Amino acid sequence: MATGSKLPAADSGTIALREGSDVRYQGKVAFDTTGDESLKNPRIWVAAYTPDTTDLIYGEGGSPSESFILGGGMSKWVEAGGGPAHCVAQLYYIPNAKGTGEWNGRGGQGAFVYLASCDFDATG
Repeated sequence: MATGSKLPAADSGTIALREGSDVRYQGKVAFDTTGDESLKNPRIWVAAYTPDTTDLIYGEGGSPSESFILGGGMSKWVEAGGGPAHCVAQLYYIPNAKGTGEWNGRGGQGAFVYLASCDFDATG
């Protein structure tokens, strides 16, 4: 982040499934984002929930440039052998405790700032 630039406000970005994403258990998904260009370390959290009970069965974080394998290497989703899931991807960043810049791994963290989210259903 350039010196003197402001941090993005909550709900000021976008996130969408990248065209060609394989939206099924063990499929590879990627995302297109906006509103995070001024950040050094924007993050995406991908979570999957059972459609009937909304129990968390998979969660993984990474950068917007990464692809995610739905279910990962080991999760409750993998242990169950797949199945359909409702998924949510959230674009966010972590400010420092003072809110004057991004958290850099030292000192206190502020509360996560969520820029955008998208929902999608994955087949089993």
